[in-house]
Amino acid sequence: MARNDAVIDEEIGLESMHQRPDCSSRDRQNDDAKQEAGNHSISSSEIDLNHSSAFLVWFDTPAENPRKWSRSFRLYQVFLASAYTVLSPVSSTSNVPAIDVLQAEYNVHSALIANMMISAPMLGFLLAPSVYAPFSERFGRKYLLQVTNIANASQMIVLRFFSGVFGVAPVAIGPAFVSDLFEPEERGSAMAIYTISPILGPCLGPLYAGWIIEGFGKEKWPWIFYVSTMLGAFVAILGFFTLQETNTPVLVERKAARKRRETGDARWHTKFTTQNTLRQEVIQGIFRPCIFLATQPVVLVVCIFQGLMFGCQYLFLSSFSRLFRKEYDQSPGISGLHYFSMILAFVLSGIVGGKWVDWQYGRLKERNNGVGEPEHKLPLLISTGILMPAGLLLYGWTAQYHLHWVLPDLGMFIISWGIRFTLFICPLYLADAVSVYTASASSAGIMFRGAFAFTFPLFAPSMYDHLGHGWGNSILAMITFVVGITAPLLLIRYGRSLRERSSAAREGTRLML
Repeated sequence: MARNDAVIDEEIGLESMHQRPDCSSRDRQNDDAKQEAGNHSISSSEIDLNHSSAFLVWFDTPAENPRKWSRSFRLYQVFLASAYTVLSPVSSTSNVPAIDVLQAEYNVHSALIANMMISAPMLGFLLAPSVYAPFSERFGRKYLLQVTNIANASQMIVLRFFSGVFGVAPVAIGPAFVSDLFEPEERGSAMAIYTISPILGPCLGPLYAGWIIEGFGKEKWPWIFYVSTMLGAFVAILGFFTLQETNTPVLVERKAARKRRETGDARWHTKFTTQNTLRQEVIQGIFRPCIFLATQPVVLVVCIFQGLMFGCQYLFLSSFSRLFRKEYDQSPGISGLHYFSMILAFVLSGIVGGKWVDWQYGRLKERNNGVGEPEHKLPLLISTGILMPAGLLLYGWTAQYHLHWVLPDLGMFIISWGIRFTLFICPLYLADAVSVYTASASSAGIMFRGAFAFTFPLFAPSMYDHLGHGWGNSILAMITFVVGITAPLLLIRYGRSLRERSSAAREGTRLML
């Protein structure tokens, strides 16, 4: 090739990696092999590179290619992945309305320890994603979702930490699942559907748990966890029969392995074939999210941004119900109804935001001579820096002066729009920016989200006790304003140049061309 590969990668745009047709024709396979022959790490003793085009495996029919399935079936797969994803957030916050009961049950007098009882599953978000990403990239998404869901259900009642460890798997690999199924220009709506689960789940847990405590009595608090377990069992059965594998490298590698077995010819291979052992691939994969954070600025900026916003969400989730119980003297069931302000905002912002991002991406792509770039999906993210501070100020000061409860709800409604935009646009951007390594990049983001979500609820009681809701939320408003405005603007302005320096972005694009 006459021009540098990295330059060509950036000029054609990341979405071009999804334009590859089903390679049923030998001519296209020949072209692919010529382009990729110098990049294969498989040895020439196994494959005659002069004739490797005849043995290069790709999808032969639309039925084999997840992106060629019917749109309704792909959306069903996203819905199913969302069902897996909702389980851990539901269980992680379901004990919020019962925290007073649990403190009395286990003789806990420290507010810090009580909040750790809420946020402990987030430690699993911090530790486990770096393990799940390489396994999903090596073995696929399907079985990892199913196995971790079964483990989550059995451990949920006993150890909330392990509930987080096993429950984070769908959260970590979900954006990669969406990336497997949809082209860049249609991912906005799909990602909006998927990401409703990790942020809606924390609202649903306290909602039903509050009515269990109020309707059946405090001694029935174990039913909070029984309900979560039954929900997990239902999703496990549904997924066992209908969930499909979507990971392109895994699917074509399985096809190549099948051809090698059937023909006895070791020359059948794919673009993803390497000489690495399973042990090497797993070790490399485990460290890849941390390597991304240390060496890929485009990943680090996005992870910090969404981590901060997710931490704010868990801070409110741990204190929202308590505010209405203690300051407004409402019962656990009634106080849980205020989570509807968040639920409504999450649903509406997902519908509006998903369609807006897809429309905006198409418009900016057309302006850019038909070349779409990941940064074309970021402009809506700037609204986070406006919505979050505005909602925080309204929520904080109306709660401070005990104004009518509808005003704090309105503040939380506005805050939730900002959180929602952040938590579906950031994974969407990473899916386009690093392509085949989406699971690893998403795992890096989940680790940050876990760290913030675990620590923020811990200092919430002390912050509100010393500063009150007004000034406490004003500090958060200032932080979210600065980060919420500057981070998207920096990515829009410099994201392309950061990706040009990113080996992960270049390699991910090359493999999927």
